[in-house]
Amino acid sequence: MNETFKKYLSYVLVAAFASLMTTGLIFGLAPEKFNSPTNNSAVPAPNIVKANYMETALENSIINARNKVAPAVVYIDTVTIVSQRPFIPFGFRDFFPPEFFQEQKQERRGTGSGFIIRPDGYIVTNEHVIRGAQKLEVTLFGGKKFTGKVVGSDPYTDLAVIKIDAKNLPSVKFGDSDKLTPGQWVVAIGNPYGFHDTVTAGIISALGRSLEDPNQAGNLIQTDAAINPGNSGGPLVDLSGNVIGINEAIIANAQGLGFAIPSNTAKKIVEELIEKGKVQRPAKPWLGVALTAINERIAEYYGLANQDGAIIQVFPNSPAAKAGLQDGDIIKEINRQKIKTPDDVVNKIKSLKVGDTVEILIYREGSLKVFKVKLEEQPQQSTNESRSRSPFGP
Repeated sequence: MNETFKKYLSYVLVAAFASLMTTGLIFGLAPEKFNSPTNNSAVPAPNIVKANYMETALENSIINARNKVAPAVVYIDTVTIVSQRPFIPFGFRDFFPPEFFQEQKQERRGTGSGFIIRPDGYIVTNEHVIRGAQKLEVTLFGGKKFTGKVVGSDPYTDLAVIKIDAKNLPSVKFGDSDKLTPGQWVVAIGNPYGFHDTVTAGIISALGRSLEDPNQAGNLIQTDAAINPGNSGGPLVDLSGNVIGINEAIIANAQGLGFAIPSNTAKKIVEELIEKGKVQRPAKPWLGVALTAINERIAEYYGLANQDGAIIQVFPNSPAAKAGLQDGDIIKEINRQKIKTPDDVVNKIKSLKVGDTVEILIYREGSLKVFKVKLEEQPQQSTNESRSRSPFGP
């Protein structure tokens, strides 16, 4: 019995040793087969898969927004004839021939963008795109061209509506700009520098911006989506393809500083422009001049005792022109109140009413003269001329 036990025990020990040797060889020759799956580089990390999915989803959203809106975006070419008179102080006019001061006409061409809001051809754009244009040519998404007609414009909000004679056109709808959030993705579509159907994407950088003073509250949308000259009047849309803004302006020499008019502002203005052709606002008194401050050099040339007053340039057919005021005159007093700066002129005129007659003390060629001017209602076009020629134009 003991001999039998010893015999079987030896067999068991040999088998166990062989098993251990086999196991050791397997682990030694192919250890990677038994490594933990978390160390296997062939298994993709979950965050990489998620990132790829999110990038694809964003890309598809931008594509879908573009496909929904682009067919309704139009490209606007304008021709404007402008008349200009050189502004030369009276003391220097002897050095130029008389014909130099005659009005000179020049043809200016411009481009912009817009978008169709009704299938019967109503188009929204910026007022500054169509300002003073004698000719409007509208090019549709497919390349077909139409002559455009201005339905109405509003310089105060820089919005305009034009119309083309066409039907069954693709159109877009306004979204709710009050629900926008900084950081939200947006897409701009337009005609920058004449490159039709250009799509750019970015985010809403801020809300309630002002171009006049960045430190004051305004109503503009700020975005870093690339906006360039020619984008003006084009749509800024969310990823659902709703128009939430009208691209309006950029900051020169800056990057990623574009601004758009909120859709909720535009909706009200556009409706009134289509219905009435203009926006009804209280009449503003208008003198009809552009203003220039007097510096030390100008005061010395004119022989002035100080730098008080404001040099004027008179708009044609304005109240100032009708009363006899001339380019180069210096306003010294209004209604016997002294004028020290151009701001004084602006504030004084603003405090009056349409139809009021004002007495203006003018310094001209070494003598003082008094003129009576009856203020008129400020026309829209003159509002824009004042803004472009001088920050002080009343």
